[in-house]
Formats: sequence, C-alpha cells, structure tokens
Amino acid sequence: MKLNLSCLSFAVVLSTLLLVKTTVAWQFNIPRLHTLQPADPTANATVRFTVIDVHDNRTTTHCSSSFSESTWNSTNYPTGGSPIACRDPHFGWYFSAFSSLGNFSINIIHTYIDPAVGPTPQTLFGTGDPINEALIPQLTCYVLQTGAYGCAFAEPRYPIVVPVTSVVAKPAERGWKRFEGPRRG
Repeated sequence: MKLNLSCLSFAVVLSTLLLVKTTVAWQFNIPRLHTLQPADPTANATVRFTVIDVHDNRTTTHCSSSFSESTWNSTNYPTGGSPIACRDPHFGWYFSAFSSLGNFSINIIHTYIDPAVGPTPQTLFGTGDPINEALIPQLTCYVLQTGAYGCAFAEPRYPIVVPVTSVVAKPAERGWKRFEGPRRG
C-alpha cells in the first residue's frame, strides 16, 4: 500500500493549525498606552491606548478619555457603571482600580457577532491586572520640565495582556458614552 506523503503532510499541518487555534487564550492586547497630566492644575488628565481583540480576528481600535485631576481618588474617572466607548463603538473600557496615571487597572468590553454562533451578539469582558512601573518594566513614567506628568508604553511584540474573564451571549447594553467628568476653570 502506497502512502501519499503530500496528503499526510497536509493532514498534519491542518491538525496542528486546528490545535493551535483552539489553544489560544482569549485576551485583549494593549500594545500602546499613554497617560498625561498637564502641569496646569485646571487641565484634565488624559489616558489613550490601542486595544486588540486577539480572539475576534485581531480587531483593533483606539480608546481614550480625559478627566479632572482634582478628583482622582473619588469616582470622577471612567468606572464600570459607565464604560467609555472607543473609536470602534463595539469596544468599551473603564478603570477597575485607579490610584494615579502611573498605577491603575483597565477592564475592556467588546461586543461582536460570531457567524458560527448565530445572530446573538457575543460580549467579551476582560479584567486587567495593575498597570504600573513595578509590574510592567516597559512602562516609563516621567515628569517634564513643564511639570507635566505622564507614562508611556509601546511594545507591540510584548503587549500588556488583559485576559477575557467572561463571555456573554446576549444583546449588548446600550449607552456607552464618552466620559465627561466635571471640568474646572
């Protein structure tokens, strides 16, 4: 009995690809992040980052928000009660913990339709670990000569990972918005 090596090679490659595809963890990646608090005490702090949904065909979007520095330790920053819409409105985010622009945790939400599942939207929820210089050495925080304070991270090959902690198949909640905290000045 002759064995067709090209068919056998194809079967091995296909089974390896299927194994790799099914063992990839569901996660969001943040390859770029920047925070900034201007020296002007009446100016708002800003958080900007890029997020990639590794599960959903590597969908990428940009997220950002501004909020008042004077109330960092209260609830005047994006929290779970009012997620912020990203540039792609199927993504939202909020802080699960916040102490400063150099020490916080981000949660990410992504709603999409998976044709393999059907017309009901799938919503992925990711819960991030703390983001700070002690835990993420590539995060660089700085104070400029102007007195502005910020942090930057840009490591596309080694992104900050936000694991998907739950998946819900139900219509998405509406009402994600741009965060509009109180303004001073």
